[in-house]
Amino acid sequence: MKQNKYKIIADLHTHTIASGHGIDTVRTLCEFACKRGLQGIAITDHGPGLPGGADFIYFLSLRRMTDGIELPIRIFTGVEDDIMNKDGDLHLSKEVLTKLDIVMTGLHPASWIFQQPKIVRTDAVLKAITKGFIKVFTHPVRYYYDIDMDAVIEAAALSGVALELNTSKPEDRKLVISYLEQCAKKNTRIVVNTDAHLGEEVGVFEEAKKILEEIEFPHNLIINRSKEAISSFFEIKW
Repeated sequence: MKQNKYKIIADLHTHTIASGHGIDTVRTLCEFACKRGLQGIAITDHGPGLPGGADFIYFLSLRRMTDGIELPIRIFTGVEDDIMNKDGDLHLSKEVLTKLDIVMTGLHPASWIFQQPKIVRTDAVLKAITKGFIKVFTHPVRYYYDIDMDAVIEAAALSGVALELNTSKPEDRKLVISYLEQCAKKNTRIVVNTDAHLGEEVGVFEEAKKILEEIEFPHNLIINRSKEAISSFFEIKW
């Protein structure tokens, strides 16, 4: 069997029971990541912008919890927070966000931004991307909402924000390929993540890697291809 040439060393988008709809603990996700042979994992639970999401005190305590887990893997602290208004602000404060390794935002049902028309939704996303707090915009390709993808891809490239190739929910393959080709054209960096909500989903990248190989996506635009790329992009020590 031909071996895929794309290597993903870390899953940087995962959810625990603290998100309100995950079923496993931080330790369990990390154990599965080790079994998959990953070198890193980020715990990025939902913030208070979603029903059931974690409160600020959880994120302030996350580093203490992850530091206490003795496993042969680098554990990053993070959040997938939601945009709360037209100015692109997140729900968690600057004081909380700056203590985390990885800050991401995405669009979710039951959130403020999901209820907005396309033009308002897109403008809020663009403002969030350019504000400097987030480093990843999660699952931009989704069948249940619409944004101006070209504008988002360009803004991400100019602002040093990565867009996600999310493996958790199957989308239209042609749509995903078109999105990735636009990212490559604009030199927009991506992160390949599972968005895991249970241990068994952590590190399952096979289908995503097939698509990357099919279109010959540039290796240098994939953030979680190496320790060095992750450390440099997120400005964190490995």
